[in-house]
Amino acid sequence: MSGRNKTRWCGTVLASAALAFGLCCWCRGDEPALARVEAAFIYNFTQFVEWPANTFANKDAPFVVAVVGEDPLSGWLEKAMTGKVAGGRPIVVRHISSAEQIDGCQILFVPAAQDAASQAILAKAAGHPFLTVGQTDAFMHEGGAARLFVEDGRMRFQINPDVVDAAKLKASAKLMKLARIYKR
Repeated sequence: MSGRNKTRWCGTVLASAALAFGLCCWCRGDEPALARVEAAFIYNFTQFVEWPANTFANKDAPFVVAVVGEDPLSGWLEKAMTGKVAGGRPIVVRHISSAEQIDGCQILFVPAAQDAASQAILAKAAGHPFLTVGQTDAFMHEGGAARLFVEDGRMRFQINPDVVDAAKLKASAKLMKLARIYKR
């Protein structure tokens, strides 16, 4: 499959998965299904965002998705990432307890339960090639790059292109087309 066809196919898969699986499950009020869908969205960010080459400590370094605090996804993030790769690197999920532990990650997931600490976490992440992903409006207002949320019974995501650019990341056109764009 050519690179262009692969990109088109991946974009279709992302949209289809979000629509067919995630949206229907959430409509039934199925909390575990919501966690699965959020984990799938985070996985898809690994596929539709590019990180600078100097992001990784060495050629063997894994792609790290860090979760701050308690895991609101009940292990679904690990299940979604098991055996997967991002940019040819194996994906690992790391759980951290504070902003002081964020070095070495590529995606930093800040659950809603960490709202009180999100400003400090985002301040520590500023200037680093991290895709910060949260769950609240306040997270975006404080400088988060992406947010997962439910609207009208559907999982959606929001992206702040200014924050993504400042982190020296490149979000694919397919991802941006599906996103709700956040502007201050």
